[in-house]
Amino acid sequence: MKCMHAFYGLLLAVLSAGQLVRADSGVLIPLDKQAPDPSVLSLTEMKVEIHIDNGDARVWVRQIFTNHTNRNQEGNYVFALPTGTQVSDFAVWDGPVRIPAVILERKRAQALYQELKSQAIDPGLLQQGERSDEDAKRNSIFSAHIVPIPAYGTKRLEMEYHQRIAIDAHKGYFVLPLKPDAYASQHVSHFSIQFEMHSAARVKDFAAQMKAPPFKVELQNEHTVRGSVDGANIDMAEDFAVTWVVNETGNAMEVIAYRNPVVKTTEASTDLEGNESKAANKKSKKQSKEKAAIEPGYFEAKAQLTAPLTAQAKPNEAQALQRTVIVLMDTSLSMQWEKLERSYAAAAKMLESLRPEDRFNLLLFNTRVDSFKPGPVKAEPSSVKAAMDWLRASHLRGGTDLEKALDAGLTQAAAPDSALVLLTDGGADRGMIQNGKLGVWYRTRWMQIAAERRPKTDVFAVGDDANLPLLRVLSRNDGVLEHVLSSEPVEFKLASFISKAGQTPIGELRLTVSPQTAVDKVYALDDAVFDGGEASWVGQYAKPVKHAGFRVEGQQQGKIVRAETKTELPAQALEHDQLPRLWGWARVQALLDQIEREGESEAAIKEIILLARKYKFVTPYTSFLAAPRALLRPRVIRPGDPVLRIHTDPAIVSVIALFPFGLEKPLRYLSGEDVWQTRFLAPPEMTDGSYVVRLILCDKDGQTYREQKSFVIASKPPTVKIHLEHSRYRAGEVIPLTVSASETTRTLTARVEGMAPVSLRWNRDASANTGQLRLPDRMAPGEYVLAVTAEDMAHNLGSAEVHIEVVP
Repeated sequence: MKCMHAFYGLLLAVLSAGQLVRADSGVLIPLDKQAPDPSVLSLTEMKVEIHIDNGDARVWVRQIFTNHTNRNQEGNYVFALPTGTQVSDFAVWDGPVRIPAVILERKRAQALYQELKSQAIDPGLLQQGERSDEDAKRNSIFSAHIVPIPAYGTKRLEMEYHQRIAIDAHKGYFVLPLKPDAYASQHVSHFSIQFEMHSAARVKDFAAQMKAPPFKVELQNEHTVRGSVDGANIDMAEDFAVTWVVNETGNAMEVIAYRNPVVKTTEASTDLEGNESKAANKKSKKQSKEKAAIEPGYFEAKAQLTAPLTAQAKPNEAQALQRTVIVLMDTSLSMQWEKLERSYAAAAKMLESLRPEDRFNLLLFNTRVDSFKPGPVKAEPSSVKAAMDWLRASHLRGGTDLEKALDAGLTQAAAPDSALVLLTDGGADRGMIQNGKLGVWYRTRWMQIAAERRPKTDVFAVGDDANLPLLRVLSRNDGVLEHVLSSEPVEFKLASFISKAGQTPIGELRLTVSPQTAVDKVYALDDAVFDGGEASWVGQYAKPVKHAGFRVEGQQQGKIVRAETKTELPAQALEHDQLPRLWGWARVQALLDQIEREGESEAAIKEIILLARKYKFVTPYTSFLAAPRALLRPRVIRPGDPVLRIHTDPAIVSVIALFPFGLEKPLRYLSGEDVWQTRFLAPPEMTDGSYVVRLILCDKDGQTYREQKSFVIASKPPTVKIHLEHSRYRAGEVIPLTVSASETTRTLTARVEGMAPVSLRWNRDASANTGQLRLPDRMAPGEYVLAVTAEDMAHNLGSAEVHIEVVP
């Protein structure tokens, strides 16, 4: 039987199509129900904080659900994130205690999850894909199994995600999905949003589209918007969406930067909680060679690009050009519900946008390909209506042979000024199905067509499980990719897609920086940029540069499109702290693309895992695991007279501990601390290692529960290693300290004789304990001993010393 106290469940994974066709955001469904039931679990409070910094939206959500029944409940928490988002944090509260999830390598997280489940403990696992590792590369819906939700009690959940906001036709658009999709609108007793947006580029025409409760603007100028939403007893029947226009004339460019000169970076192993390991043990030295260096600076360069009038066709010439558009629509069984509705809307909008002199055809595909006409026909109103009638009369059937469909589409689309418009979820299960091979095949087949007849490959991806890695590769053949999730409003994205479909993106876009050696590891963030869009790059710089030149160049119909600026890459800039994470995500995407093309490699997977741990995001190779820290990191004690303390549910009236060496002891409840406690004697002959104490708990109704708690016997003192940049200093100088210590270390203190001691703190980015020790201004020249003392979790003491010289 499961215990009633501090353990909980938080299984975050992607639901398969058979489990959930559509998903709302932030819905808690009782385990024995198919839909939310507010008479069992209702949303009491929802607080959202949105901070948009130059296109990076950081969204923090807190929801509190109330259990209205007289028994503990379990529930499935479901949310579908907007396109292009990365979860950066998730936590469940156990009463007043926040229990955050931590990043682990995917297979290790799964193994630990199963191990804890076998102990009748419900840990939390957040990962992409529930069915297989391949499934992890395709899904966007996340689900959390929450247990227990106490009788007549509450459960508090927190989530944070990042989303990159693209600029299309000078317009920006952000949406927080709240409107119901699969279920009825959710009622919330108290709802609030804090919104703030900063932009280096000038903006205008900012508008919020939520009517009830209304958005109240608190500050608005050309670079900043701040406001809030606050209401009580709200039915969330509409999304919170904001739009704005980038108000830069011609081509403009901005560069933002982040650099923290205090932080150091190393390549090191990681501990169970996802932080770089503090241990400087022999095993880690053999497994990885540490490379300590100053953390690089990060920059993002953004260019708003408008094609010059001379690069555009004259109006009469544009009207004379005849376009050929082949719409290729997926009608396999995977395209049910909102996928079909949105694909149908896209097909209708696409055909309605054509002029009578344009040519088109409509191809429907599943395991076979059916064509409206044998070849393209003029887009006269009667033909467009007949095509839509034919589409409405069709049926979903069978699997998906994407290779056959693409081949048929290319055959008909090969014409001057042509486009192949693909409406699909990309889930091939017939013919060629492997993403890398299918992408290479399509590129080869596309290149075999004469250059002037190659169609632009425009992809409108639908669904929470859309195969974006493949569809992204296909769209790189002179096209555009747009993706819409079940929880997202379709109007803005569909309008954006139609405006770009068949158009020529700005080609050969490249960023150059002078001096060339100033930057490194630069990645483009956009696959295609169109007239009025924004092109972005993110990269690193090793050293500050006073006057760095940035230039973006591309071509539009044979004419140069250019934007440039000069700026400083500073020695210290702490404002845009999202840039290291944005760079890490871009690097991971580059590695995932490499894996799609060339297959998995140990080096690529290792780097993905390292970056995901450092910057906290879920990838196909990493997962969030959430469980009380006592389970992830057992208590460490010395042989002797330690204390056992546990927190329980208020209903528990007695606790008995059964120790592995034969001792049985009852625990005493300390009301002032709300904790059960006992002292026990660990025999001196117990060897170092992990042990388990079994707990028997009894509640006020006489029901008995069994739990177990692990602890580690540790008798060896912690090891300490001091790293100094040099050994000679002057009076008044600050000594930067970097200290490696055993992973069980609890406190580290540095001191020089005659000076006040300095505490060192763990620095995740530096993978070490760091601090600063300032020498007195009047310190006499001579040799001194700098000592660092470490105390571990078991209160063992270890120390290390180095000699420093103070020179005149």
